[in-house]
Amino acid sequence: MTILDIPADVIIVIMHYLSIRELAFLSRSCRYLHTIVEEFGWRVYLNLHPLSTKSYSTSAPSWCARTHVRVNSYVDEQWDRSLFVARPLSDRWEGKLQPILAINASRLLIAAGNLIYSYGFRTSSNVPDDAPGVFLEAIYSTSDTTHPKSDITSLTCLPDGVNDGQVFVGYANGTVEKISLPSMKGNKGTPYVLPLDREVYDSHGGDNIVESLSVTSTHMLSFSTSGAASLHSFASSSPVEKINVNARGWSSLLSTRSSHRFAAFGTSSALNPLLTYDILPTGISPVPSYLLPTELTHSSAVYDITSAPMSSPWGASDQILISGWYDGYVRVHDLRASNTARTITRTNEDTSSSTSISAFEPTLSFSDPWSFEPIYSVSSGGGSGAHIAAGSARHSVIAFWDVRYSKGWSVHAPGNDPSPVYSVVLDGARVFGANQSRGFVLDFGPGVKEGTYPEVEVNSQTGPRQRVRRDLNTLTRAPIGAGFYVTKYSHARSKWTGKSL
Repeated sequence: MTILDIPADVIIVIMHYLSIRELAFLSRSCRYLHTIVEEFGWRVYLNLHPLSTKSYSTSAPSWCARTHVRVNSYVDEQWDRSLFVARPLSDRWEGKLQPILAINASRLLIAAGNLIYSYGFRTSSNVPDDAPGVFLEAIYSTSDTTHPKSDITSLTCLPDGVNDGQVFVGYANGTVEKISLPSMKGNKGTPYVLPLDREVYDSHGGDNIVESLSVTSTHMLSFSTSGAASLHSFASSSPVEKINVNARGWSSLLSTRSSHRFAAFGTSSALNPLLTYDILPTGISPVPSYLLPTELTHSSAVYDITSAPMSSPWGASDQILISGWYDGYVRVHDLRASNTARTITRTNEDTSSSTSISAFEPTLSFSDPWSFEPIYSVSSGGGSGAHIAAGSARHSVIAFWDVRYSKGWSVHAPGNDPSPVYSVVLDGARVFGANQSRGFVLDFGPGVKEGTYPEVEVNSQTGPRQRVRRDLNTLTRAPIGAGFYVTKYSHARSKWTGKSL
């Protein structure tokens, strides 16, 4: 009996356990197996090893399964080797801003000041020879004579497939709006978002900055500096649920995908800077459900929270919380890990009643051994969905860790601005970030060329061919090919502590 005598459906089952290399060898063995691999094998592998890159979403549907696997394999290899093309997305902004990123399947949005920069994704059918491009499609203004100028402090998109043209925006004056971005067809300049395209969702008061917004397909959560949180259900008959966590608010994350629905909050607190509240059928719980403590014995703060992607090595679960802390650590809490849980009894000083609350210790923690700066932003994804990115508070440094290995490295963003990385998004093959001066991208994908991203201003004294940017590169550190010079370094003494998941 030979392999050709095995039924095709059995061969397809076997393919679930084969690597790319083994599938390639099998495909080259004979015409019969080549046909099966081309028709089923690459698709099976792709389903088992997905790589979500939203900026590829307009191009990927036209790729065959083998091309898609080829691109994903290239991206994974580039991540393993820490190789990428670094590019700024714009010229330097005027002033020092605190930008926020948001992304969906149609565009990347960068909110800076009272402007929203919208970058569209081009369609490319030639990958890996020609990467899907990113272009500046519009710059929207959120203020005019009827809307006083107020900086945007938080921004988030609706879930993919709901409405790519709508976003939620939080302002420094405490207001939250849902904005429908107008079409730019036939328009020029910086269009103002008209009142007709804006819906006020909430107001936290003029002295309360809206620090964080989190949106799912069913709810929207806003969180202000005073620690006030508002939960809006998209069902029109449901009232707004409000609680106060009684601490200075920084970050939030809403999870409603699984049976355990909760909201996580990052605060400045001496006791519990990271905690969760259950989302009940009757609304948000008035008392915390989980405390997520650390080994710290002093006051700290959690500046950003994210979850792991569905393709993460930890499994397709939204019960993973990844947080960036003031002490320079990124901590991972797994709400499924019962071996890290313990029970804490809390006493209410007003009523003298006691409440038992579960506390989950971190399962993993990461830090850059060469930097002691606070972590301002975190994101998860990248190659194999196995990476964590953290934006530090100085020198535009982003630190990366592969959660599968004790391996970390850091890179300075193009321009080496002495600024925090205020926002970072891991988009599979690309990492988008923003500091006080500009947005930027680190591209780990194939086919990146000079025209893949928007051009930046050229120093007229050196001419366009040299493409030397006054505030991005010195004459001795000019762009290399399609990318710009950046400094990166390895975490040779990277700290990796905690239990394995």
